[in-house]
Amino acid sequence: MLHVDKVDSLQTEKVHITASDLEEWKCYTFTLRLHYDRGTYASYCVIQSDSLGNIDLERDSPVRGTYTDVDPMGLFLSIQPTQSVRPGHFFKTYDPKTFYYTLQLSNDSEEVIDEIQLKKHWKHPLVSQIDVAENGLFGTLFKPPGPGPFPSVIFIPGSNGMLENGYAAVLASEGFLTFTFAYYAYKKELPRSIPEVDIEFFGKPIEYVQNLPFCSGKIGLIGQSFGGLTANYLSTKYHQISAVVALNCSAAFCRDSAVMKENGKPMETQLLDEGMSDFVNGVLRQKPAFKNLYSKLTPNTSIPWWRASKSTAYRIVQCYDDMLVDGVPSRDNICKNIRETGHSVESELVPGGHFLYFPYFPHHGIIFNSQINLMWGFGGECIQHSKSQETTWIKNVEFFRKHLGKSVEIPEWERESVVVLPTKQTFTVKSKM
Repeated sequence: MLHVDKVDSLQTEKVHITASDLEEWKCYTFTLRLHYDRGTYASYCVIQSDSLGNIDLERDSPVRGTYTDVDPMGLFLSIQPTQSVRPGHFFKTYDPKTFYYTLQLSNDSEEVIDEIQLKKHWKHPLVSQIDVAENGLFGTLFKPPGPGPFPSVIFIPGSNGMLENGYAAVLASEGFLTFTFAYYAYKKELPRSIPEVDIEFFGKPIEYVQNLPFCSGKIGLIGQSFGGLTANYLSTKYHQISAVVALNCSAAFCRDSAVMKENGKPMETQLLDEGMSDFVNGVLRQKPAFKNLYSKLTPNTSIPWWRASKSTAYRIVQCYDDMLVDGVPSRDNICKNIRETGHSVESELVPGGHFLYFPYFPHHGIIFNSQINLMWGFGGECIQHSKSQETTWIKNVEFFRKHLGKSVEIPEWERESVVVLPTKQTFTVKSKM
């Protein structure tokens, strides 16, 4: 009855879901569950079979469900936390995972008549994962198979300073050499907080990647939120950088708890007016604090774009439903200044919330911020945000291929034809929506 063309696939790959040998003109429910050690994420759709008793998710729109339009990946795009997931939980991104799913087909009597297990790899099985710990640098290198040289991308962590192995692994699966690292609080050798970090530290990962024998010499940076802001700033200090992708970042350093040093001294910063932040149903919305911020910037508190190499290209992506960073003025300020200094920049303003990750990563509308003991609004509507993750990812990869060089095509691996859920995981197959 149920059929999926690739039960074993990469995270960014689309799959084709169909069902056959059904009763004609009857409604059937497709339920997708993502199994996770902190609870279950789920989505569903109800679709009517055709005159031959077939359903094709590439062709048929749901009668109802967590998504409404025809979309072969609608179940993956609309997956949401069930009641088993603590409100405000942030999905772990530190390790490259394999997502395991159960897809069930039920009839109109709510009887499960078929099910298939699926898995999606964050890291291509042929990509090597290499831990790095040298000269005060702690990180992870993801290397495609072969001798190279490879176009290289460094993922700059956000304000938590931790290893973001997940994003780097998925990007390496597109054929890039990728590296990510921690810059505070990860090891005792590292600073304990952002104000103790000197931005000169970020020269270490750039130099490390540049000196690898399989690096092509073309290096890109990518970062999300504070990581995107840091990536933009680093491009003005290190002319080895050929391309930068910055996702949902502010146009300047602006938070007192996230002010780094430069050459041993705290960087000059125009602080947000935190008093302008407000609450929506108990969730902190920081976006209003950006009002008038950029009009107050001085040359000393702005990113010195004039220092960047004229050969460095930029891609700026902002979400207009972001509750944390005000995307429109941030994008406008960044792009205006980049163009005024004669640099190449492309920008995109898309629907969605703050945490814009890779395709089919669950949407996070709110998270619990333990540092301030509050629910923090990220914003965005689930389907629109997830579609933006799908489309911006493709453009991010194309941008890096254009400015760093064509990435390698990684060979096929031996895909499983039948997926079995790992027994060591503690999830259960059924959870309430």
